[in-house]
Amino acid sequence: MPKNAKNKTEFDYEVDTLIKKGQRTIQDVSIIEGLYKDFVLLKNGYLTSILKVSGINLDLLAEYEQNRIFEDYGSFLMSQVHDQMQTISMTVPVDLRSYTLGWKKRYLNEVENKEKQKNDYRRTLIASYIDHYQGIRIKDEMSTKQHFVVVRERIKKRTLQDLEGAESILTKKVEEITNSLRSTFESYDLTISRLSEKDMLSVLYRYFDFEMSKLYG
Repeated sequence: MPKNAKNKTEFDYEVDTLIKKGQRTIQDVSIIEGLYKDFVLLKNGYLTSILKVSGINLDLLAEYEQNRIFEDYGSFLMSQVHDQMQTISMTVPVDLRSYTLGWKKRYLNEVENKEKQKNDYRRTLIASYIDHYQGIRIKDEMSTKQHFVVVRERIKKRTLQDLEGAESILTKKVEEITNSLRSTFESYDLTISRLSEKDMLSVLYRYFDFEMSKLYG
């Protein structure tokens, strides 16, 4: 580690291999060491958990309501100042796979029952819907914002016992932050979910290769 590492912010980290020639692979430059259950293990000795939080449409609110939200959010951040929490927002394509899958199932049902119903126009219409929404997905014409809260806990030593201890503390910390978020924004029907290992892989993949993640994320 560089000598000035202590002066860095809580979420900054330099990987030693960056200064070595010929060692600039993703694994070299990434702070991520691997996944442990539904947590991300970092090379700098931290265990992290990620919460996905739904957004609030400020455009639908009056100015005084917007100001109240900002004040509530500021109060929430101040109450969690010691929890080493980070908020991240990213633009992602709208996932229409489940929606188009529903139309595909409906189309197959129409094909199976075509002798009974004999409605070629309806099958053609359903097929056009499928083609339309698949085109939107491939061209990335619809996007939305996703918001995440990243919480971490330091692992004292690189032992299984300390890893499990950090896991226990972090789990309680995540529960407290989740409850605090729900309490702060209880009037706005906020949805909060902790990312599973599969969900975290999808989010991390999106950061590393956004274009390909639009097809396979």
